[in-house]
Order: sequence, then C-alpha cells, then structure tokens
Amino acid sequence: MSFVFYDTETTGISTAFDQILQFGAVHTDENLNVLERFEIRCRLQPHIIMSPGAMLVTGVTIEQASHPDYPSHYEMVRAIRQKLTQWSPAIFVGYNSMTFDEELLRQAFYQTLHDPYLTNKQGNTRADAMLLVKAVAQFEPDCLVIPTKSNGRPNFKLDALAPANGFDHHNAHDAMADVEALIHLCKIIAEEAPQEWSNFIRFSQKATCADFLGAGDPILLSEYYSFGGQKHFPVICIGSDVEQQNKHLCFDLSHDPNDFRTLDHAALIQCIKNGPKPLRKIKINAAPSIRDIYDAPAWCLGGLTVDDIEARAQEVLSDAAFITRLLAAYEASKEEYPEPDHVEQRIYGGFASPADGALMEHFHARPWDQRHCLIDQFQDERFSLLAARLIYVQQPELLPDEKRRRIREHIRERIFFEGECSWGTIPKALAECDEKLPSADGPQAAILSGYRSILSSFTI
Repeated sequence: MSFVFYDTETTGISTAFDQILQFGAVHTDENLNVLERFEIRCRLQPHIIMSPGAMLVTGVTIEQASHPDYPSHYEMVRAIRQKLTQWSPAIFVGYNSMTFDEELLRQAFYQTLHDPYLTNKQGNTRADAMLLVKAVAQFEPDCLVIPTKSNGRPNFKLDALAPANGFDHHNAHDAMADVEALIHLCKIIAEEAPQEWSNFIRFSQKATCADFLGAGDPILLSEYYSFGGQKHFPVICIGSDVEQQNKHLCFDLSHDPNDFRTLDHAALIQCIKNGPKPLRKIKINAAPSIRDIYDAPAWCLGGLTVDDIEARAQEVLSDAAFITRLLAAYEASKEEYPEPDHVEQRIYGGFASPADGALMEHFHARPWDQRHCLIDQFQDERFSLLAARLIYVQQPELLPDEKRRRIREHIRERIFFEGECSWGTIPKALAECDEKLPSADGPQAAILSGYRSILSSFTI
C-alpha cells in the first residue's frame, strides 16, 4: 500500500477552534519513493483569531494569513479532499498527528460539511510517526540520534530530531518542509530498524490489530506520553467497549489477578477509575504500539518472566465470571458528559444521517446563490449552523437577512468574548501580544506590533 505523509500549519493549538492555514502532503509508494507532492494555503476565517504565539512559530503574519489571493478555507478543504481521495487507499502518516493534525483535518472536513473520517475509511488507514520514533528509541536505540532538552529528557520535537539525524531543517514549521523531514526519518527507520517499521505498518490496519488482540495470547502494549515518558504493559484482551467497538479492553498482567478477584463491584469501579487500574484500553483504529510478548525485552516486563505472564493470562481467560465482572465495572465507571455548547465540539455527536449526507452533496454541487435554500432542510442542527456559516464566510450577501444577522452575532460574541474560553479571542490575543512584546527581537516585535494594531481597531 502507498503512503500519504502530511502536515499542517495552523492558527493555534486548539484542535476544535483553530484552523489549518497550510497543508502539505507527499504521496509515496510502499518503498517511500515520491510519487507526487501537494501543498496549499488558505485565508483566515472571520471567526478565527490567530494566536500570536503561533505566528511567531510559523512566521505567518496576519497580512499573509489574510492575503486575498489565497483560496478560502472551504476552497482549500475541497482541494485537499479531492487530492487525498485521488491518492487513496493509502496509509496516512503524520508526526504527532493522532492528537493534533488528524483532529484538525477531521474538523476541517466536518466544518465544511464533509465526512470527517477520510483517513480511516474506504481502505485508508492512519498511523503516527511520533509513536514510531518513540518505539524505536526504546527498542532500537542505535537507529536514531535522540537529542535532549535542557532538563536532560529526550527531545522528540521534529525540528530537533530531524537535524540530529542528518536532515537540513532550516525551514522548520513549514508544512512541506516538515513532511520532507518526516519522510527522511521514516527512511532511516525502514532501513535500520525494519522490524519496528514492519510493526508500524502492520498495526496501522484495524483488522490486523483486532486479529492480533483476539488471538488469545498476551501482548506488550507501549504507551508514550507527551512529557517524554513511557510505560510498557503486558496485557491480555478480554473484551471491548459496548459503545465503541474499536476500543478493546485488556487486563494488565503486571497485576496479579487475585488482587482484584475478591473485590466487590464498587471497589472494582474505584480501581478502574483511580487505580491500581486492572484494565488498559487499546484503540484498534488508532495504530497502537503493540508487539508479541515474545519479542519484548526482559527490561520492560516489570520483573516478570514470559512464563509468569502466560500463567496470569490463562488465569484471567479461564475465569469467565471474573471477566464479566471486570467488563461490567468498566461500563459502570464511564462518566456521562453533557452535550458541548459549541458546534465544533460536537464533531463526535453522531454520524450524519443518509438524508443529511445526501444533502451535503447537494450543497457542494449547487451554485452559491442557491445553497441557502438547503440550510433548514438538514435534520441535524449542527449541519444547519455549519452550512449557514460557510455561506457567510464565502459570500455573506447570499444569506437571508435574519440568518446573516445571526451568524454575524455568533462571530461577534465569539471573537470579543471576555472570559475564559477554549478558542482565540481578541482580548486574549491582545494580552498575549503585550506579554511577548517586551522580549521579542526585531522581526518578532514587528509581527506582534502589527498584529496588535490590527486587533485594536478590529470591527465586525
């Protein structure tokens, strides 16, 4: 299968409320030979306030982000989707993508009335190369040079890692440059650590993960954390989440099963919530870092032998009543969350109905001056709001007066909001400019000063 390596540059770090400004991708064959490149930028949307910190990292000024020659966000997303569909099926690979770029890409599709799940549908799969690099650092330490931070911890940031391994990354934080750096690292790993590369490809496939977990043998699960730490767990799969079948539940065999067998239901729930936790969760559609227990070095087994782990696995699997109690306690431990207030946060609030999916296709096919007629036909109010906002961003004069007024008020309330919130606002951006200006050098000070001046006089 071919690969699509991709990266985004954005207005900030909120995966729900920021937007992609630049998207870069490279399509390669299975041997990482480049087949085609694709790069696109877009204009800032009126309801998005750029983070000054993001400006300093990417070097993108407010003037560049608002350049009238750039396509709109909607036009960019349509072009991205067309290209990625043309390249499918493929393995989609980013760096720290599962928690960031992937979520931003899904939001871009969702907010423009497209199916968010392009990268793991229709034969496509996804994987995160940061997890691969961290696995290589653990299990093949001679493969890559891992730089360190000032505190002595390993530095897995791409702009530090790629130069340490021979890549000229002078243009870091440009989407296409970061994609090239990512491919460079993957080529090293494929050549120098073929078993890790093979695992990476193998477990990007949901069906392969499911078969591997369902075989009834203990495996090693590796979890890597944002602060640079990691933990390794010998586990055995015992079931899956009732509501999310892609989330498999495994007993942590570093624990003696007898420590939990005598606990009542309430005590099991407390353990699952607060520890010691008997269960680990594995998302089979998120390219987990897993391997055969027989391939695991002794140092990551917590003092246990493979024989010890196999014996504990058999204890668990042979006790159906214990498994039933564990799964029941897990389901009872799940917390109910209220529906989020904002449409962006409701991306996982259910799939579009067939009728709404068909209406989205009609929306994209119609001329802009006819699309407003479809707004009230959506069954799901999320899509009605997103459709109205899309028209407002693209051609506001085409919205009926009342809908235009409501969207304008929605945007005004959001960008001028004074309190604590998860999205960018003018008050927050002004405060960040004032915080960063005293220590900014000449070019950075110019970026911040120019942005501050525009923000101070902004109206809608």
